[in-house]
Amino acid sequence: MLEEVANSWTVGLHSFLDVSEFTPVVSNLWDKETFNVQHINNTKIKKSDVLIGYLILFWVILYLMYEKCLNSLLRRMRIPLMQRSRIIRAVWNCGFCFGSICYLKSSTITTLNFFSEEQKVTHEELGVILHKSFYYHQAGIEIFCHGAWTKGWVNLLFASFIMNPYQEKWCTIVSTFLFYKAIDTIVINLCRISLCIPHFGRRKLPKLLFCIHCLSWIYLYILFVPKLMLWPEKTNYTRVELGLWLWFIAECIDSVWLRLVRCARAIHWLEICLFPPPTQEAIELAGIQKRHRNSLKKVVNRSKKTELWQTMLCAVAIKKKIRRIRQAKQNESESVTNSAEAGLPGTDSVEEINNEKKDQ
Repeated sequence: MLEEVANSWTVGLHSFLDVSEFTPVVSNLWDKETFNVQHINNTKIKKSDVLIGYLILFWVILYLMYEKCLNSLLRRMRIPLMQRSRIIRAVWNCGFCFGSICYLKSSTITTLNFFSEEQKVTHEELGVILHKSFYYHQAGIEIFCHGAWTKGWVNLLFASFIMNPYQEKWCTIVSTFLFYKAIDTIVINLCRISLCIPHFGRRKLPKLLFCIHCLSWIYLYILFVPKLMLWPEKTNYTRVELGLWLWFIAECIDSVWLRLVRCARAIHWLEICLFPPPTQEAIELAGIQKRHRNSLKKVVNRSKKTELWQTMLCAVAIKKKIRRIRQAKQNESESVTNSAEAGLPGTDSVEEINNEKKDQ
């Protein structure tokens, strides 16, 4: 029994490491037969581009509402501004990737009538359109809001050349890659969230999640992408192949391994690998906040010194007043004793009075 289990594990490990036999497929994902492969000049493609535009507008509105609500909640929890922005982005990515996994694992094969009776959109094609619009939206956020041009171009090339439901070879490959990519994105964003929370900041959980992300990156971009996406069967789409190579080069430039090599000797190497470098506006804002906190500390210290000085003055005044009261009481008691001694008759006069009484 143990020998059979060991042999099965050995065969599985050999097939996993053998790149020539590397064909990973997740069960219950989209099948290529469910796609309706059509010519590139079909009118449905043009109408789907209009649907992508509406979906991008939907993602923009949804993201603005989500950011405002979560930012107000985190502000009430007294989380700093930099951590708030990082948590907002990480939770947004986790939410979409979780929804992406649920959509990919769904077994719905129905068609949706978005355009006309002759040209319906399948469940799988709608999923591709949703993913494509989301990555276009993410590219805009990275470029225009955060200034991360490399990450923005990665998302832009990914949405332009990989999310193409009208080529038959992508039906199963892209769905499998999206599944693995969603899991990897959830792992790395959970690492970011745990690093932003002070309770987990110095524990081993962020480092463990970061190691899992590094291994999954090797799995995706060293085994999966070159075997199944860069060197597949020959196709007639030269422009798409060039876009794939551009996307793969940009992904390697923005890889976590290059960032890890650059900041290996830094103290805060994990934060440098996980988060983009702060912009000039963020640095200036952090400086303003630091100066404001220092000024508040100075005001508090100054007020405390003033209160201490006033307390000392009051204590000295009360002490002087108590001393005066004691001195006045002491003077009054001395005057009373002196007056009593001065008013008493002498001893000779008392004896004379007693003798006179006896003679009588």
